[in-house]
Amino acid sequence: MSDQGKPKLKVFIKPQFDEAHEPDGLDVVLSIESPDLAEGSPIVPFLSIDKPAVIKDGVKCSDEEGELPTTHNALDNSAGLSWTVGRQTCGEVKFEYRGLLGSGLAIIPTPPADKIYRNIVEWDLSEAPDGTRAVWTFGEGPAPVERIGTASILSDSVYMAGPVHSNPPTPITGSISDYYGYYWFGNLPPTVEVIKDMHHALFLKICDFFEETPSASNPYRGFARHTGPRKSFNGSSFTRSHIFDYEDQIAEAEDYDLVRRLAYEVAYNWLGPPVTDGIDWLYKGIKNCLSIYFPFRNKFRTGHYFEATINMLCTRYYTSPLINLPHEELLKLVPTDESAKELLLARASAFVVSMDIRTRWLAVGKIMWPVEDLAIKPFSKRRATGEPHGIEEWIELLQPLLGEETRERYEDMLAGRVILIDVRLFGGGGSHILKQTDMEFLDFGMDRESFEEGVVRGLKAGSRAEQAGLKEGDRIVKSSYLWRCVDHFEEKMTVAIEREGVEMEIMYWPRGFEMAKSWQMVKVDEE
Repeated sequence: MSDQGKPKLKVFIKPQFDEAHEPDGLDVVLSIESPDLAEGSPIVPFLSIDKPAVIKDGVKCSDEEGELPTTHNALDNSAGLSWTVGRQTCGEVKFEYRGLLGSGLAIIPTPPADKIYRNIVEWDLSEAPDGTRAVWTFGEGPAPVERIGTASILSDSVYMAGPVHSNPPTPITGSISDYYGYYWFGNLPPTVEVIKDMHHALFLKICDFFEETPSASNPYRGFARHTGPRKSFNGSSFTRSHIFDYEDQIAEAEDYDLVRRLAYEVAYNWLGPPVTDGIDWLYKGIKNCLSIYFPFRNKFRTGHYFEATINMLCTRYYTSPLINLPHEELLKLVPTDESAKELLLARASAFVVSMDIRTRWLAVGKIMWPVEDLAIKPFSKRRATGEPHGIEEWIELLQPLLGEETRERYEDMLAGRVILIDVRLFGGGGSHILKQTDMEFLDFGMDRESFEEGVVRGLKAGSRAEQAGLKEGDRIVKSSYLWRCVDHFEEKMTVAIEREGVEMEIMYWPRGFEMAKSWQMVKVDEE
């Protein structure tokens, strides 16, 4: 069947604005060409409804016979909802609703089947303020933008409408804007401005690494989103795009923190499962590994960045209080425990980096970057063609070089045994080594949930938090980034609290008194 013969799946979006001309929501019409659904069949699911992203009671559904009765039910093991039809459908089905700005996962419902569609996104800006722009991962509106593929293309992508700024500033046919763009609202903070300026150049270098040529049919777009006072320093990756969320405290983040986040998120484009599949620890480890190399190897940052990033990963892993927890138990904790989530990423990084360094020594004079050439690049190709690309394939690809050591390393990790990285690091001139260093375990001195709930809970007697003056029940007004304390050994935690009507600021070092055997990268003449 030619592309023109494929059924249409069209999204028509009309942004709504408040009296101050600020984006206030989206009126969305999803049209499905002749789905031929029997009574009781699911029409569309919203995979994620939160905040809420969709006003579910305002949904209208119709087909060529008129109003189409529907019911909605919660999806199993999901925060989403699914709508089913109350009678046999006739012809084109339209699903209309009001949503809020966000990713497709939150605002665009899609048919559950793997059917191939002509996915079309069109915008109506007729009532929008002057200067309004409308952007989708695969192109800028308001004219229709079409993409052939499954319906997941619509949900696993990003939508943005309003007074949008971008790099390049305006779309010009035949220029880089055909395949690339970086978008944001308002004025970017200086730290994020730096990331915006290097984003396109880094993207091109990563394309070269994965042997891909960017084009209008194979675009990539990044989005920066200010979340206000709500704590946020993270990214969400989608097909051919990502969103970087930052908040009012972004000035506390250092340049290297943002560069690592940028390299990690862009690498997602070629690695890992779709965003709806949850955490895949192996791919998290691979992306963290590449976030060490890409900025340094391509001269976006100096060797100091490389050293600082190795030391950050070592600190995050070796000083985790959960370091010896078996992998299966760790995975059970990840959905609800931030410390477990941090260790999972750190352990995955140590697993990949340790194998990378080990294989480099075994392949001296043969392959310069064995893990990248033998496993990472083949993984990206397997993902693109739908072939298996999990831990068993990883072991298989590296076995010719590492032998049974590959599986032994994996089994040691599953058992929670500490992963050791070759102290010689990458060879060459031998200018740097890993030096064993005793470092205090991470310890915030209270339940981690305290910072989310805004109240000190589970304060540990004798902890540095208690010694600094914090008390059980103190109301937490504001605190510094927790992740900075996880990644940076010397980082202090600043907590603004209210106690009996009096506000005060308390600073302490979120480390315990028990020592962990950690490692840090140092110059040979400094050991």
